[in-house]
Amino acid sequence: MDEYIKGPQDYVAILRRRKRHMLLPAAAVFGMAVLAAFVWPPTYRSSATVLIERPEVPPELVQSTVTSFADQRLQTINQRVMTTQNLIDIINEYNLYPDERKKAPITVVVEGFRENINFELVSADVVDPRSGRPMQATIAFTVSFDHTQPRRAQEIANELVSLYLAENLRQRQKTVAETASFLEQETARLDRSLGEQETKLAKFKVRYAGRLPEQQEMTLRVVDRTERDLVEVEHRLRSSEERRIYLETELAQTNPYGTYTVGGQVVLGPVDRLKTLRTQYISLRGIYGARHPDVVRIHREIEALERETGMSADPAGLERRLEDTAAELAVAQEKYGPAHPDVVKLSRQVASLKSAIAEPRQGNPKTKPTSPPDNPTYIRLQGQMQIVHSELRSLKIQKAALRENLAKYEQRLLETPDVEREYTLLQRDYENARSRYQELKNKLLEARLSESLETEKKSERFTLLEPPLAPLKPIKPNRPAIVFLGFVFAIVSGVGMVALAENLDQAVYGDAQLAAVTGARPLAVVPYIETRKDRRRARTIKALGVAGFMTAMIAGSAGVHFYIAPLDVFWFRMLRELDLWLDAWKGLAP
Repeated sequence: MDEYIKGPQDYVAILRRRKRHMLLPAAAVFGMAVLAAFVWPPTYRSSATVLIERPEVPPELVQSTVTSFADQRLQTINQRVMTTQNLIDIINEYNLYPDERKKAPITVVVEGFRENINFELVSADVVDPRSGRPMQATIAFTVSFDHTQPRRAQEIANELVSLYLAENLRQRQKTVAETASFLEQETARLDRSLGEQETKLAKFKVRYAGRLPEQQEMTLRVVDRTERDLVEVEHRLRSSEERRIYLETELAQTNPYGTYTVGGQVVLGPVDRLKTLRTQYISLRGIYGARHPDVVRIHREIEALERETGMSADPAGLERRLEDTAAELAVAQEKYGPAHPDVVKLSRQVASLKSAIAEPRQGNPKTKPTSPPDNPTYIRLQGQMQIVHSELRSLKIQKAALRENLAKYEQRLLETPDVEREYTLLQRDYENARSRYQELKNKLLEARLSESLETEKKSERFTLLEPPLAPLKPIKPNRPAIVFLGFVFAIVSGVGMVALAENLDQAVYGDAQLAAVTGARPLAVVPYIETRKDRRRARTIKALGVAGFMTAMIAGSAGVHFYIAPLDVFWFRMLRELDLWLDAWKGLAP
């Protein structure tokens, strides 16, 4: 038995023979696809596009305190907007998913609501102005919401966009406000610290005035000037001492009282008279003794003059005179004998001088005379002496003050290195605190400018580029695609059923297949004789086919009308598309 190879005519015969096996599964699959395409509820998506605009004021002029990248802030804003509480508030406000809320926990409902929200970043290739390199930058973002009702999808999308815009403003203003507040607190703290440093530094300067490093040069100049002043004062002091000695010598040699001439005779003054009487007293006492009337008279006159002039006997002068008289006595004793009158006279004078030196005096050499001096020369010398004494006192005071100041300044110079170490530490702490304070003041100024930018909306901002609109077409289901796929699966299922039925059928069809099985050609072929029953069955099948086709057309029209667009709108839309297609075709035609 030869193997039978089927040709095209055999496959056509199989299709005619297995029409029911092919059409029924294909119709069932296609019908389910069409039913699914038109019964599946549509889902509408309302989208909004938000543009991220650059600041109106260049960052080179005013630097914003919000320094994070846009995509980072958007992710943060997205997390804050998509919190469970925010989504629950939206669900309650718009009464979304009423059936689901009755059956499932609110967290499940919120999760389903979150899945219907779409958030996407829009990036573009830009050039970094700082480095000049190409980079990806986020320039916008889209927010959309999917719902079965287009108006509700628009409302929820609009609510979500409002939340994103409000959260961006709130977050930026909160950031700049917190930054400014933090900088104000730090500035106040550093201001107090700087004040304490200034107070400490001021007290240190007051405590170590003249010992500070910046005062060292001035102290050296003061020391040099003080030394020169001290040398000058010492020179003036020596000159004044010499003048004092000269004036004392002149005073000692000048009689305080003047001399007068009466009747051609010179009248001595009290001092000269006292000196003369003292000389006579010593001579007479040496000659006559202390009890001689002339000696007694002269002694009384000397006492009266001493009380008048306030001058007592000069021990130094008496001692000098004693020495001279003793020398004369020694010379006389060598020439003459002990009984010689000159030797006796000189011996008595020596004894008298010794007695005068040993005799106590009642007068005070420092006592002022009872009568003022009247000698003009003496008075002039006294005035000069007083001036010299006053100048000497002043110069001594100046010298002591200069020496004291010089010692004080030299001590300051010795203490300067130790003071400089502590002063350097204080100065360094003060400069560090001052630089930190100034730096924070500048940052605070920038933060306040940034806050003004945010308040006046001059910084980077979100601008609603495309507001959410009520969608006209659903994004799903894609009914033409479902119908097309249903058609494809219907053909595949019909062909599959035909192939399966043909493989399971062991009958022999056609003379060629019979000849292949038996190995001999049939003598005659009797064709299929159609009976009345067969013709009635064929009419019934045709009627059912027409009815099914009409039902499908009616169902398709209803689906288009209720789920896609009204039939009149759909018809005019199709005509417009046809006109556009014809115009395009005419434009391509030669």
